[in-house]
Parts: sequence; structure tokens; C-alpha cells
Amino acid sequence: MDHGDLRVVSADEILCESCDRRFRIVDGRPILIDESRSLFSSEELALTVDRRQFPENSGWRYRVRSILPAAATRGVGVSLLEKHKALLPDNPTVLIIGCGVISDQYAKLFPTGYILPTDVTLQGDAIVACDGACLPFRDQTLDCVVVDQVLEHALDPLAIVSEIHRCLKLGGIVYSGVPFHTPVHGFPFDFQRYTPLGHRMLFRKFQELEVCITQGPVSALSKTAIGFFGSVSSNLWWKRFSSAGVRLLVAPTLWLDRHYTSAKELSIPAASAFVGRKTEKEESTQTLISHWSNGYREGVGQICT
Repeated sequence: MDHGDLRVVSADEILCESCDRRFRIVDGRPILIDESRSLFSSEELALTVDRRQFPENSGWRYRVRSILPAAATRGVGVSLLEKHKALLPDNPTVLIIGCGVISDQYAKLFPTGYILPTDVTLQGDAIVACDGACLPFRDQTLDCVVVDQVLEHALDPLAIVSEIHRCLKLGGIVYSGVPFHTPVHGFPFDFQRYTPLGHRMLFRKFQELEVCITQGPVSALSKTAIGFFGSVSSNLWWKRFSSAGVRLLVAPTLWLDRHYTSAKELSIPAASAFVGRKTEKEESTQTLISHWSNGYREGVGQICT
């Protein structure tokens, strides 16, 4: 479907004229879930509307975590997309999958574009609830897709990547960020981890514009230590103080992550980013692996800063 297919028939219902199906509207936001293909149901999503996502991202604890991060900054999506912004039209349609609670960074990056934040929950800032594995958009209707720190929470990441490829226009850009070495989070919806090469292979249908490490071994050590001390006791204050203690100890050394300039040097990359472009040509798995192996020897796969 696309926006032209949708017609509001009541305050709590929307009609897709292309498939003649009706979908719920909750709190002014449509729930466009194909329940025959999705792990989620419209009823489940409707129940999330009254619970704010990430309530801990406010108050004094959030300010402490901001001052003393557990890992090097992962928010490189905007800077990487800005580098390749010239490949997009002046007013791109930008889909954000798994938007959570977002800032206005993408609106600032694409001031004349149309930003479409989506998620499988109504707890955050999504204006449409939908499943990335069955996107409710027509073929080749999007200019850019952002899927940042999402694929590790998907049962079938390849299905999401396939949907991204289907919906992107030829020449469209995808940005993906995933962790490799990080504790379980978002329980129980935490299923995958990706090495940088595994991340690249996930997007094998895309032309590679950039693959880089966003967090290195110091970040991995920091997150592991926080997870370890947090598992020693279930006491909430112990978890908070042990986390703060690790952050204080690690903070002066996080800059070291920026000195690992090659993926080959990193046996423990904590997270990686991929920027790709939809083209008519699809390279073989063998070609991609060979290219990556040559890149290791030449010292590519730099850390994003």
C-alpha cells in the first residue's frame, strides 16, 4: 500500500483501498500490521499506547549516563547519511524502522524531506505501527531507510532486509547499525549479534558505500563489566552504583576505541554500521567475501567517529 491507498473511515479505523482491509487507529496512529505474517497483533500493539518507551531516559540517572557513557557513541547514522546525502533527492521519503523515542536529528538532516518513524509499539514516537518484516508500502516508493539497533531484536532479520530492498527506489540508501559484543537487552526480544562481515553479508543485495566499526574493544569491556557486576546481585541500588563505578573507571579510556583504525585489528568489535545503495547488480557471496578479505589486508573497515 501507499499513502494514496489509505482512507480514514472513522476515528478508530482506516481502510486500505488496494487490499480492501481495515486497520485500527489508536491515539491517532494507524496500526498497519499483517497478522498473517507478523509476530505481533494489532490488539497487542493497541495495549502499549499508555506506556511510555524508555521511561528511564529522563531525570538524574539519565543525565549521569549521558555524562558517563558505558560505550563510545553509537549515534553515527546522521553523520554517515550526511556524507552520502547527495545521492538522494532534495525531498526524500525517509522511513525509520524501530524508531523508539527519536530526536529531530533526521528532520534537521532532511529539512524538506518526509520523515516516517515507525515501530512495532505505540510507546515511542512512531506515527505508524508496522512490522519491518512486512512493511505496508508499495515497491520502490522510499528514498532512504534507517534501521538502527533494530535487527538484533528481529526473529528474521533477512525478511526485514528483503522488505527494505523491495520498498527502496533504485539508487535508494539504507543505513543499518547493529551490535556484536553487548549484553542481552530488550528482553525477551533479543535474538541476533553480527560481526562486521556478518553485517555486510546481511545486506548482500546492496552496493556497499561504507562499513565501519562504531564501537571497539574498550566499549565491549565496559558493557561486559557492567553486565557482570549487575548480575552479582539483584539489588537495584547495587546495579546502579556498580554501573556508575564502571563508567567512571572506563570513561578516561573510551577514546582508545578511535585508535583502532582497521577491522582486522579488532577481534572484539562491539558494534558496526553499514551504509548501502540499491542497484540493479547483485554481487555473489564469494565476491563479497573475497573483497572483505582483501580489505582486511589493506586495512579498511575504519572506526566511525
